[in-house]
Amino acid sequence: MKRALLTCLLFSLWSAYPTNAQTTDIPDGFIVTPLMRSTHFVRDVGESLKLYRDILGLRVRFEQTFKSEEWDRILGLKDKTVRVVHLQSGDYVFANVAMFQFVGDAQPPHPAPRTHVETGDPALVFVTSDIFGINEKVKAAGYSIVAEPIVLFPQEGSDTQAYESLFFDRDGILVNLTQFNVPSSEVPD
Repeated sequence: MKRALLTCLLFSLWSAYPTNAQTTDIPDGFIVTPLMRSTHFVRDVGESLKLYRDILGLRVRFEQTFKSEEWDRILGLKDKTVRVVHLQSGDYVFANVAMFQFVGDAQPPHPAPRTHVETGDPALVFVTSDIFGINEKVKAAGYSIVAEPIVLFPQEGSDTQAYESLFFDRDGILVNLTQFNVPSSEVPD
């Protein structure tokens, strides 16, 4: 019994740790895999979680704080404590989002709110099943919206359309949402 419990504990720890995450083969003709994750250095992981976890519904896969020579070396810094949170949708271990925060550091000011895109802006793109509901939550939370849900590529004569929206998170990272096959009857007035 003890052996079974220890095995379960070790397996759960192994499966939660990102360095032991599932991997995929590099596709033929390529020298890298599909994108593993997009990592963003943010002012406040807790604030980022309000959007990515609480509004967009991503699940925390891994959360830990690190301080070591190895972390300093990989980041090109010295004596930094880094809070790391990896977020995922479903059981996918690829194409996820990570947030890193330098703990205890004074943070730079928030970027000025914008309602337009500029050269060099990164964007995270998600497909959703609730673009209008998320849009309402994003507006209520005060995020800077570039475009509320719109039909970007109209399909003449179709009973459904694809809608897209675009907004900035608190750190100036664009979030692009797409919902495919939206019946006209489900579009709010």
